[in-house]
Amino acid sequence: MSRLHDLNFFVKLGGAFALMIVAWLAPDWRWGIPFAALVLALLWVTRVPKLGGYLKGAGLLTLMVIVSWMINLLLQGIAPLDALAIAAKMAARLVATTALFYFVMETSTPGAILAACSAARLPAVATLVLSLLFGIIPMLRDEFERIADAQRARGMEIDDVSFLKKLRFALARGVPLLVQAIRTAHAISFSLTLYGFDLSRKRTTWRDVGLMVEPRMTWKDPIR
Repeated sequence: MSRLHDLNFFVKLGGAFALMIVAWLAPDWRWGIPFAALVLALLWVTRVPKLGGYLKGAGLLTLMVIVSWMINLLLQGIAPLDALAIAAKMAARLVATTALFYFVMETSTPGAILAACSAARLPAVATLVLSLLFGIIPMLRDEFERIADAQRARGMEIDDVSFLKKLRFALARGVPLLVQAIRTAHAISFSLTLYGFDLSRKRTTWRDVGLMVEPRMTWKDPIR
């Protein structure tokens, strides 16, 4: 990973929100699509992990958004070209938004998030919510991939099939993914109880948190 990945979590989160606002303020698809492409290029330049899997999901998201918006707008009597322009603008906004927060999630470890929250003196509830939100989504994505590997191991052909079958098989993974999400939530709850998590207790961090989050403990000379 590059040094960019060690940026303070709140710096990355604030940058993502700022760029997201820019994406949603784009007047039409002629501005939105190039901006979304620029964001994707930034993900590639910064070598975000597992970018290929995200690009597949982004492609599916783009197709679903365009089709759903086209159907909705055509039913309202809007001309096909105008409907396509609006649908493309919405798809570009969503791709840019998801790409930005994908970068934040993939380059922020739970420890770095906890360290940044502790340094910012956030309430314990806010710290817990942020760390779980940005930490559990990658875990569920990995579980989604493991379910796909289990389908392949059982002889289910999920790669060289039509798009509709791929979509159906992907939706079929939703039930085991939901079950695993419930199990994960129970395990987290049990761990918090086991380790005596208490909202009234203040916690500290050994990390040096500033603009950058140092991944290791830093040595400081004692005061003489």
